[in-house]
Amino acid sequence: MLKLNQDKTELIVFSSNHQAKKTQDFHLIVGDSVVNTVHSVRNLGVYLDSSLTMGKQFNAVSRACYYQIRNIGCIRQCITTDTCKTLVNSLVTSHLDYGNALHYGILKLLTARLQGVQNSAARLITRTRKREHITPVLKSLHWLPVVYIPLYKLLMYTYKALNSTAPVYLEELVIHYHPRRSLRSESGCLLCVPKKRTQPMEIAVSASQLPPCGTIYQ
Repeated sequence: MLKLNQDKTELIVFSSNHQAKKTQDFHLIVGDSVVNTVHSVRNLGVYLDSSLTMGKQFNAVSRACYYQIRNIGCIRQCITTDTCKTLVNSLVTSHLDYGNALHYGILKLLTARLQGVQNSAARLITRTRKREHITPVLKSLHWLPVVYIPLYKLLMYTYKALNSTAPVYLEELVIHYHPRRSLRSESGCLLCVPKKRTQPMEIAVSASQLPPCGTIYQ
């Protein structure tokens, strides 16, 4: 008895590139509605593609940031440095920071795109020429390079979890290292990396296999 709005319902299958061909014709039938797979979806303003490369998300962020940089550049001569910095932080940096925890471990080729955005924003504030080195400019603004910002966030969350200032569900994810026998590393405040085993699965779902309305999974 579930009625879907086909204009607002999307189906995406996350898989590796060599498994993508097996799921490209996958679809879900619910009543009279047919939901076909898509290559990317948007959730809370973040684009997720089927292979989790975050390529579309990086393109969207770059496009939105450069649009704001061009607009601020048109009035740069009429505003002070502090005002320009405030505009960049609210209109450009906010796009770079939103959801950037998902950028950890992404290819450097993609993060270089966002680094170019940050460099352009820094040059706009300080009126630095393109030929001048950008590292001193970023240091003067107290800006971390784009590639280190997700790492900084993860380290901050870990620190809070270790010091009981983070939510309980985050503290449960942090596991201290306890060796089976007494070792010098026991006093090093080390953490364990959880081991996960994954295996490919082939799933075929039809409307007759769907659970009845109101089924609760435990």
